[in-house]
Amino acid sequence: MLVRHLIRSYFVPIRSNPALSSFRCLFIASIGNPEPQYEGTKHNIGHRFLDQLVNIYWKDHIFKEGPYFKSSKYPHVVLFKSNDSLMNMQGRPISKHFNQFKRKSSMVILHDELQVPIGKYQIRKPTTSARGHNGLKSINSHMANNYFKVAIGIGRPEDKRKVVDYVMTKFKEKELETIDFDVLPKCVAELEKIIEADKAKVDGDSKQMEGDVYRESLKEKPREEV
Repeated sequence: MLVRHLIRSYFVPIRSNPALSSFRCLFIASIGNPEPQYEGTKHNIGHRFLDQLVNIYWKDHIFKEGPYFKSSKYPHVVLFKSNDSLMNMQGRPISKHFNQFKRKSSMVILHDELQVPIGKYQIRKPTTSARGHNGLKSINSHMANNYFKVAIGIGRPEDKRKVVDYVMTKFKEKELETIDFDVLPKCVAELEKIIEADKAKVDGDSKQMEGDVYRESLKEKPREEV
C-alpha cells in the first residue's frame, strides 16, 4: 500500500486538458494522506473540510467534473481533493493540477496546523511561511509560495518528539464536535470572503483592461501627409 502511494505521489496520473489553459480560476485544494486509509486523522483535517464543502455547505451548487468539483454559484472556483499522494509529497500533484489552468489563476490550500490549538483557525496570506509543515514545504519546492492558506488548528503534543505520531492519531469526539460545529462553519465564511475578493479583483482587472482599450480607441490617429 505504501509503495503504491509513493509511486502515485511521484508519477502523478493526470490527463492533460488543453481547454483548461484558458480558464482563469481560484483553485481550492485540500492536502493530507490518502483516504480511506488515513481518514479521520489530524493530518487529514483539510480533506475533511473539503468533503464538508462538497457534501454539506455547497452541496446545492457543486458538481463533479473529472478530478475536480465545480460550482454553479462560483463559476470561477475549482475544488480539488489531493487524495492520491502522501502529505510529504503533495507538491508534485498540487503543482501539476494547478498549472493546467490559466497562468493568472489563484490558489487556496486547506490544511492542518500544529501551531494553532484545536478550536481555532487562521487565514494566512500568500508568502507566509510553511511553519515546518511538510505538505506546504513540498508545495513550495514545486511552485511559488503565492497562495492563501486555511490553517485548521490541531494543537501539538507537549513532547516535540511525538509530533509524527500525534498528527496520525484521530480526534477525540468532543474535539471533532468543536471542529465540525464551531471551526469549519467559520472557515467556510472566511473562504467565501476570499472567493468574493478574488472575483472582485478579476472583475476589476477586466474593467481596467476594457477601459484601456476604450481610451486607446479614442486617441486621434496620425493624419496621412498629402
